[in-house]
Amino acid sequence: MPLIKTLLDRFTSIDVDDDQTLDESDAHAQNVGPASIRLESDATRSGDQWVKTLMITDWPDTANPGHLDTITTHPSADVGLSIHAEPRETEQAITQVENAIRDLQTVHRGKQENGDPSIGLTERRISDHEDVLTQLTDESQSIFDVSAYLPVRGESKEQVEKRCQRIRAELEKQQLTVRSVDYDQSDGLVSASPVAKDTISEWLPSATTPMLGSALGALFPFSASTLIEESGVLYGYHATTDAPVVVDRFQRPNGYNVLAAAQVGSGKSVTAKLLNLREIANDSETILIMVDPLEGFRSLADELSAEHIIVGGRQQINPLEIEATPQHVLERTSKLNPYGQRVSSVMGFFTTYFGHIDSAGSGLDKEERAILGDAVHEAYRRQGITTDPATHSNGSPTVIDVFEILGEMAEDVDAFVANAESDLTEVTATESEKWGELAANLRISMRPFTGDGEFDNLAGSSDIDLEGETVSYLDLQQGEADQEIALMLQVLFDTVYERAKQTDKRVILAIDEAHYLMQSEGSLDWLERAYRHSRHHDLSVHLVTQEISDFFVHEKAEVLANESSIKLLQKLPGLSEEHRKKLGLSAREAQFLRDAKPGTRERGYSHALVCVQDKGRYPVKVTALPEEMEIVDPPEDEPNDESAVGSGVTV
Repeated sequence: MPLIKTLLDRFTSIDVDDDQTLDESDAHAQNVGPASIRLESDATRSGDQWVKTLMITDWPDTANPGHLDTITTHPSADVGLSIHAEPRETEQAITQVENAIRDLQTVHRGKQENGDPSIGLTERRISDHEDVLTQLTDESQSIFDVSAYLPVRGESKEQVEKRCQRIRAELEKQQLTVRSVDYDQSDGLVSASPVAKDTISEWLPSATTPMLGSALGALFPFSASTLIEESGVLYGYHATTDAPVVVDRFQRPNGYNVLAAAQVGSGKSVTAKLLNLREIANDSETILIMVDPLEGFRSLADELSAEHIIVGGRQQINPLEIEATPQHVLERTSKLNPYGQRVSSVMGFFTTYFGHIDSAGSGLDKEERAILGDAVHEAYRRQGITTDPATHSNGSPTVIDVFEILGEMAEDVDAFVANAESDLTEVTATESEKWGELAANLRISMRPFTGDGEFDNLAGSSDIDLEGETVSYLDLQQGEADQEIALMLQVLFDTVYERAKQTDKRVILAIDEAHYLMQSEGSLDWLERAYRHSRHHDLSVHLVTQEISDFFVHEKAEVLANESSIKLLQKLPGLSEEHRKKLGLSAREAQFLRDAKPGTRERGYSHALVCVQDKGRYPVKVTALPEEMEIVDPPEDEPNDESAVGSGVTV
């Protein structure tokens, strides 16, 4: 007799007609039933897997929504959840609560007479019961007898036992008492199955717990929230409910920036490519610019026929380039200071540069910074560029202009001050001597920008043209030293930022290996300001890094994390308690990230926690269609990239 018919005959009142109903039952049995079952006292062999049934016998006083998410989103175990709820007759429930209140009042009088210090606890219990009675009598709530069973599966009996121990320990932290259904594995299988028959509670009343309807509703996984924004793109499927999580980064009220972090090999680069591919597919007018030190975005760039720009060699980029800010942006944001922001970016560039060439790594001191700042301001003034945005369409100065101005300072400070376009105060004789010496030293240190020097490609006017390109790929693979990559990343960030000011289209700037940008606190000044003001130009900065700790090395780097409206976190086994608190994650969410599964084609998904500012945090499974996988992670890329997702939606 098929297993499904046996279960129906034994545990339900359904009459199964062998001639008429059995065919349908057989079909169901073949589709969902195991090939064989072998019962043992503490586990069951079900087909090719072992399964052990646990049940929850004691619950905490309050149940919050998603209370059992720790089970259904447990990334290291194949565990199910079956909840049975039997409503109590209302009048009977009211009588039982009234009797309980009278009993508690009797206990209260006894404690009052004896001066028992625990009388406060009894008073709280009376108050709680009175609240329940009120809800029952006004019919706003009902009482249910609830039982919950957890079938835990694994490839071996030993594996199942270890998983059970781990799950039991985690649930105990939430004040949930769990015991195994030993010597009754057949009843455990039935109670945890879709047959919807709670056979265990028939002979074990302690398997059920009375709950209000609101508490019962909070237990179900589908009480977990999701986010679906019609104008957004799919980030993944909720790890508990399989509901889609669809987010529009450009709908965030406080900026459109995205921070992605994960352990090497967990799929961060591929996930970034997948999301940005979907952004382009969702809005063909969106401009995507990928900045890539280590070819992590190469496959997407090739598939989208991106404009491929190799940064280095003879390709000229001007770190001082400034573009005019559109009038509508200026009118919309009265406090915007494009000139001040541009100068800050230039000084950030020089801060990184001098840190790069200084073997001690100290970079600019405050006096050198002041002299160099005067030279930068003077370079802009000589091009007619001031704080007035109307002047920003003039031709931009270059690093060579700054180099020559430093030479004028070194030669004759007094003459320079007298003839400067900038508003410079007169200097004393002592200041003049020191000024000239500092200017000479700065000029000597900038010689790599001249002739055939190491950075001569940063000396002239830019010949990188991002105009008219929907997808651009800026390839930094020629950079070798970390500081050199950091320097070029800053220059490219500025170039894209100035480009974003010139278009009314949305722009996504995706930067892989973003930790290079976090290397010095001084160079973070300009980045923090640009990051914060990016939304004024419909610019979304998508930073991808290996460790979340990269964003806590300096206070200003921490600001970048806080300014990211969306955080996409994947496997982070080393997530510290300090960083958990700074990210605002619960202990359960942090554990989800520590245990998260990286993506493989065989698994079909990778785990991620999507944190959306002003909305919530959503554990998801990131998946891709086969057609998407061919673009973001083609087979030939596997040796050099991490496979983040699997093809096909998993349930």
